[in-house]
Amino acid sequence: METTVEKVMTTDVVTVPETASFKEIVEVLRHHRMHAVPVLDAEGGVSGIVSAEDLILKEADPTAAEGEHLLATRRRHREWRKCAAATAAELMTAPVHTIGPHVTVRDAAREMRHRRVGRLPVIDPRTGALTGIVTRSDLLRVYDRPDEEIRRDILAEISDRSIGPDPARLEITVEQGCAQVRGSVDLRSRIPTLMHDIRRVEGVVSAQSHLEWGTDDLITRHYPYM
Repeated sequence: METTVEKVMTTDVVTVPETASFKEIVEVLRHHRMHAVPVLDAEGGVSGIVSAEDLILKEADPTAAEGEHLLATRRRHREWRKCAAATAAELMTAPVHTIGPHVTVRDAAREMRHRRVGRLPVIDPRTGALTGIVTRSDLLRVYDRPDEEIRRDILAEISDRSIGPDPARLEITVEQGCAQVRGSVDLRSRIPTLMHDIRRVEGVVSAQSHLEWGTDDLITRHYPYM
């Protein structure tokens, strides 16, 4: 079973209200050594997120808003507004991308990659309440798993397959998350699917095949007269 977001997320979430001032947000980020903080509305819902990147715009160009031009890009207008902002509601990025607690770590990583974000507030799908926050480093915790635990999951993955090589004919070792597969299979064509499934096991950094085969059906498939 794949690890879900609720297993790796931070549940003690530091937040700020929409009314928080610029200096209050800076103090929160510095005190908690954070890079971003969710912003809550009056009802306690997540309305946005403020990052250190949003705040640093003011330091980089404090008078930028004075030169705002109507023909500038939408991104530039957004930067100007944040340079002139004084509260969380004005500074935050909204709407914010969120995720549910029962989503798998793999799907959360895909969502972060797709959205190009480094963190996702975790929302209870029933109540809409903020239950946690998950970051890229949280998702990487699956690589902390012991090698023997990863090896057991690989063997379980292979054993669960109705069609495939006999696990008894395979020797699998895992060191620092790197799996080595030795032994033999009846058909060469089974190897790519086997290695694909092994690489999908949580915590596997890499997987290499040293397998032998009884019949090279990849050749006979293209040259049936052989």
